[in-house]
Amino acid sequence: MAFIAACSAPAEQPAPSPDTNIVTIVGAIHGQHRRSEDYSLAVLRLAIVKFDPDIIMVELPPERFATASVNFEKFGEVRESRADDFPELTDVVFPLRQELGFEMVPVAAWTQEIADDRRAALALLEKDPARAQEWAAYQAAIASYGQAVRGRSDDPLFIHSQAYDSAVKERQQVYEKMFGNDLGPGGWQNINAAHYQKVSAALDQLRGQGKRILIVYGAWHKYWFLEQLETRDDIRLVDAANLFKD
Repeated sequence: MAFIAACSAPAEQPAPSPDTNIVTIVGAIHGQHRRSEDYSLAVLRLAIVKFDPDIIMVELPPERFATASVNFEKFGEVRESRADDFPELTDVVFPLRQELGFEMVPVAAWTQEIADDRRAALALLEKDPARAQEWAAYQAAIASYGQAVRGRSDDPLFIHSQAYDSAVKERQQVYEKMFGNDLGPGGWQNINAAHYQKVSAALDQLRGQGKRILIVYGAWHKYWFLEQLETRDDIRLVDAANLFKD
């Protein structure tokens, strides 16, 4: 599926039918938003306003989202530990919901147990002499990724580019190849499949409603989601990079 501009289709392409959902993915950089001028929370906010979504799918599990929503309505603050890791949600998306009136849909399969088990497994793998060669290959992939994104890791145009997605994919393919079988549900392939299952189910429920749907997720997951979304014939997938251009 070819990308089109986020706010208008190119002249050579037919306009989407009124009942086709328009979908785009914005890659978030979590705590780095608070330290970056190029991709600050204010920049993210402007991009979301520009897209003017009817629905935003967010990187929270349903039960965590429910708690965060109740707290925000009651206190004007999210006050939920998992959500607190995502300032793009606590400081931008939740407050904007009141202003723009969009619906929020939780689409994360993360659990604390998965995170704890993955952390413990990686700690053992790092110390295992029998896995030293694999660990070295993983460290080399990390270094290669760092070189590829150096000086651009908070550039929203680079983050929403094929070059960025390719760099992330190369790093994470090594990670999955070396350790995917050891990490169970927390392995890169498994956790992305679980996340996307929730995204896909939500899109299925919204099929044919002519909605503007924004997925806000950690930027590393973006390439994986895009590869799956490009196989759907019921949406018009648009390039989020256009939201960060003047």
